[in-house]
Amino acid sequence: MRRLAIPALLCLLATALPVSAQEQATVLKRDGSRVSGRFEAWNRNNNSLYLRVSQGDQRIIPVGETALFEVAGDGANLPAAEIEAARGGDHVLVLRSGEIIRGRLLNIEGGEGSGKEDEPRMLSFKPNDGAERRTRFSDVRRFYFGNFPASMSPATQPPAAPGPAQQSPEGPVGPGVVRVNGNSRWVSTNITVSRRDRVAFSTEGQVQLSTDGEDKAGAAGSLRGRTAPNAPLPAALAGALIARIGNGAPFAIGDTTQAIPMPGDGQLFLAVNDDEVGDNSGAFTVTIRVTRGRR
Repeated sequence: MRRLAIPALLCLLATALPVSAQEQATVLKRDGSRVSGRFEAWNRNNNSLYLRVSQGDQRIIPVGETALFEVAGDGANLPAAEIEAARGGDHVLVLRSGEIIRGRLLNIEGGEGSGKEDEPRMLSFKPNDGAERRTRFSDVRRFYFGNFPASMSPATQPPAAPGPAQQSPEGPVGPGVVRVNGNSRWVSTNITVSRRDRVAFSTEGQVQLSTDGEDKAGAAGSLRGRTAPNAPLPAALAGALIARIGNGAPFAIGDTTQAIPMPGDGQLFLAVNDDEVGDNSGAFTVTIRVTRGRR
């Protein structure tokens, strides 16, 4: 009985782990419906994907019914070039770097819930024109299972849930007020500053940083205190308000309301400090006050 107690305890601990620590994904089925949740496994015995929608709701989706698997996304607004590549019989792997690879998915292993929980989740893919590649799951944007349905062209895909694609226009919305959408890169304020100027920022609003409902940020950054290693400012919290002058180096704004000396001359841009903004939603509304320096 003691030998059974340890595995049972490990299983209990695994189910207690926060969903944010595990990979979120969306399956776009060939009938146009979507299923989103925590990815658990690809069972090659029954050739099915396992997604945990909630604690008591595990979905088992046959690969034969699956058109697309997207990591940390909603399976909507798919690029036409990717869909064209996926029309044929090949599987199509799309990396976060933008690389598109045709071939065949071989395996997904490692990560939470697998038999190799102490190893990072990895995807094995055999390109048509090269040797097998092993890629970290976190570096994958999406993959298509081939023969993408003609009925789901970019214009006829099921509408996305409210989020990034439906946010209000970004940029200046009034004198000294700028809207910075969470899914935007750099937003122009239409304000030109010089290194003699000091600028004060007052920020309202909140940004959703991923499909995980608890992954949010205020102007100071992630409410969980997490960072994003490939963000413009890796040392600052993910989701924090940041700025740059022209094409200069980014610098932190956060939630400070004290006037900040400008590091250069040129147009002022604002952004959310995140490495992947495509799955973000929400916005910051920033009031800007410039104190001009002596010339």
